[in-house]
Amino acid sequence: MKLNKLSLVLIFSGTLFFQAVEKNEIGLNSTISFVNNSTSFQTMPANIKSFLARYYPKATVAKYESKKTVVGQKYEVKLNNGAEIDFDKNGNWEEISDKQGIPSALIPVQIKTYLAQNYKGVNVESIDKEKNKIKVELINDIDLEFDKNGKFLRIDK
Repeated sequence: MKLNKLSLVLIFSGTLFFQAVEKNEIGLNSTISFVNNSTSFQTMPANIKSFLARYYPKATVAKYESKKTVVGQKYEVKLNNGAEIDFDKNGNWEEISDKQGIPSALIPVQIKTYLAQNYKGVNVESIDKEKNKIKVELINDIDLEFDKNGKFLRIDK
């Protein structure tokens, strides 16, 4: 009986969470209405546009999503070169995935130093800033984990 009540509570909580997510999708040069909201590419925050112009100047936006979640606004950008970048509510990047290699300027200095000493010439395919750690995936499929200050913790298997 206790298990059934717990299951019901978990299902109900999950349903509420997914209903709380509001999503807006923007394709290049178009406006898409979703969940009764109309939004355009011009609504992309200025700091995200600046980020893209600085670090991906030759790429164009293939898709832009603005999501309102329980924890706040989130933004997802997909570029025509295959790169994908997730931003938090303030427009700071949280995760970057780029099979061509992430621009070196986006990799924290301590992590860049560690990579130069231990994986010279191997590009970073993705980097993910989490609450207390940073996960780095290299082009050669090695996953590394660092603390939030960039100190190496372990190879993630």
